Amino acid sequence: MDRNTISFDQAAADGLRTVLPAARNATEAVILAAGRGSRLKQFTEAKPKCFAEVGGAPLIEHQLRALEMAGIERVSVVTGYRHDDVRRAVRGRARVIRNEDWSDTNSLYSLSLCRGRVSGPMLVMNCDVLIHPLALQRLVDAPGSAFLYDSSSGDADEHMKVELAGDGRLKAMSKTLPADRTHGENVGVLHFDSAAAKTLFREAACVLAEGDRNAWMARAVERAARSVPLRGVNVADLPWIEIDFPDDLERARTQVWRHIAHALAPSVRLAA
Repeated sequence: MDRNTISFDQAAADGLRTVLPAARNATEAVILAAGRGSRLKQFTEAKPKCFAEVGGAPLIEHQLRALEMAGIERVSVVTGYRHDDVRRAVRGRARVIRNEDWSDTNSLYSLSLCRGRVSGPMLVMNCDVLIHPLALQRLVDAPGSAFLYDSSSGDADEHMKVELAGDGRLKAMSKTLPADRTHGENVGVLHFDSAAAKTLFREAACVLAEGDRNAWMARAVERAARSVPLRGVNVADLPWIEIDFPDDLERARTQVWRHIAHALAPSVRLAA
């Protein structure tokens, strides 16, 4: 969500809220949670980044709950720093895939470890994203392969920017996109159908074969989008935040969380 303002129509979101029976989804979710989160060290201390606390619980708890509400029951978590702590926290709810080289690699390498272990449709999300469950449901309900983006954001250096074609398909995804080509910020949550997931893994392997073990997943996503349609799903109307810096964590706790907490109540299932 835009770092300067939070514009969210709570009444509109409440109007979409419906209690529904649990629905199974064939999609398997992958949470990339190998990083240490060194920029948040004063808050996480000896904890992994996915343990940053918001609303009295770690980020990964909110993500698992949101995935459950979207009907996604199969989850894999790629761990690295403090592997045993994360494994204990998700035991019984997610499979753990360990990135032994977490300190020398990045999100693309973590994703590549899922090749051969995750088959079929796949939802990939970064562990530092706090997001309204409606956004996940909007994504999995979109036809084909898609990714979440925020059209109200994307003007800061650290933002992963996106450029869209006229039909909404992804053209480019990079932190260095010029402003005149930027249509928003990548949220860090993507959904691939079975064929697109295979293409993504293949492109990730190609990047790694070129020797770039420290690349972001966006490199493989951008390359995959050249051969498979990957459409943007705008969530500028829903609350979310990527937590990279102490200021982000403070905003997540004091501003964004109050717009999301009610939606994560155990008895509520959301319908977009």
